[in-house]
Amino acid sequence: PLLILAALAAVVALFLAWIRQPGQKARFDRVLLGIPFLGDVAAKFATSQMARTLATLLGGGLPLVNALDIAATSVGNQFIARELEVVGARVREGVSFSSALDARRVFPEVAVKMAEVGESTGALQDMLNAVADFYDEEISTAMERFVTLIEPALLVAMGIVIAGLLLALY
Repeated sequence: PLLILAALAAVVALFLAWIRQPGQKARFDRVLLGIPFLGDVAAKFATSQMARTLATLLGGGLPLVNALDIAATSVGNQFIARELEVVGARVREGVSFSSALDARRVFPEVAVKMAEVGESTGALQDMLNAVADFYDEEISTAMERFVTLIEPALLVAMGIVIAGLLLALY
C-alpha cells in the first residue's frame, strides 16, 4: 500500500511538473476537449466564459478587437484562449467576428451562429449574453444528469465496502 501511494504521488508530481512547462497546459487542454463527456462540458464552459467576458467588455464600450484580446486572457482553457487570440488577429485584419470564429472550428456551432446574428443585427452584446446563459444552463443540466447517474454507483460501491468490512470482522 505504501509503495502504491508513493508511485501515485510520483505520477502526480511528474504531471504537475510537465503541465507547468510552457505550452503544455494548452496541449493538455486540447486533449481534454477530445474526451467524450468531459470535453463537451469543458468546451461549453470555455465558450460561456468567452461570451460572458466579451459581452461585459462590449457593454463597457471597449472595441471588439481589444475585448477579444482581454477575453483570450480570461478563458481558463489555454487551447481555446490561443484560438481566441487567432480570432482577434483575424478580426484586426478585417474579417468578421463570426466568420473568424467559424474558421477556427473550435467553438460550438450555436455560438458561431448566434454571434453571426448578433453582428448582422447590431446586438452582439445581447447575443453573447444569450450564448453564455444558454451554455451555463447546458452545463448545469449535464452536471445534474451526471450526478443522478453516479449516485447509485457510489451507493453500490459504499455498500460493497461496508459488506467487505463486515465480512472481515466476522
